[in-house]
Amino acid sequence: MGIVAFEWAEGKTNQLTLLMNRDNWENRVISGASWSRNGQILSGRCKANNGTWFGITKGGRVAFLVNTSLLLDRVKSYSGSELYPVRFLEGNMSPEQFANEVKVHEKETNERHAYSLIVADMTSSSMVHILKPSDTKSDVVIETVPFGVHTLSSYEGLDSTDSARDLLLRRLFTQMVGNLGNVQQRQMEEIAGRFMYDAQAGRDAVFYHSRDEHPNGKLGTQRFGTTSTTALVVKRTREVMLFEKYMEQNGAWNTNNFAFNIQ
Repeated sequence: MGIVAFEWAEGKTNQLTLLMNRDNWENRVISGASWSRNGQILSGRCKANNGTWFGITKGGRVAFLVNTSLLLDRVKSYSGSELYPVRFLEGNMSPEQFANEVKVHEKETNERHAYSLIVADMTSSSMVHILKPSDTKSDVVIETVPFGVHTLSSYEGLDSTDSARDLLLRRLFTQMVGNLGNVQQRQMEEIAGRFMYDAQAGRDAVFYHSRDEHPNGKLGTQRFGTTSTTALVVKRTREVMLFEKYMEQNGAWNTNNFAFNIQ
């Protein structure tokens, strides 16, 4: 699962501002963000399938994903919707071309997953939402993302008007980006901590934590909740700043900071 708030801006100092939480069961191990072997792709990874929920490249390609498979723990080795962000980041298709390829692929394979995926190219100012609303049907909906503030969540998709969690995040995020201005690297952790995890906002935070019976009864009661928070700012000058707070397998929290320029 997961939830995202982002501003896709036209004519502002920050071209893209994003806050994202990933939620999963504790038996699923993730790695913090790191550079790929060729030094071009920055992303975290799910160790079960080597897929990702968020990534950005030095060429200005961005992808982020939320899905329902994590709630049901339908994670298989080297398959699933978390491989789509990887394919987009590694490729050279435009967001529109990639979306159409995903649509064809889903028709051919009819995999049992539902998701919302955003793919974007900072250099061409192009962003597309790819929605597969049902895990029992192969239908895929493609839409161009307009400029403005948006939310994205696993069951509600883009810009839900029904989910209390989405509406809360949209309100908090809109207030925040209205006052951001020229963001500096030292501000990134504070931006993420305002309400994505329980640093300042207290009960207003959209951080999620619970202990429940795992869908696979043999695994007993486990923690299900937020395991990663990402804050991203892409400036119109092509400067990129990223902060990440993520949970290790032992339950400890670590942080990463990255800064680079789109080439």
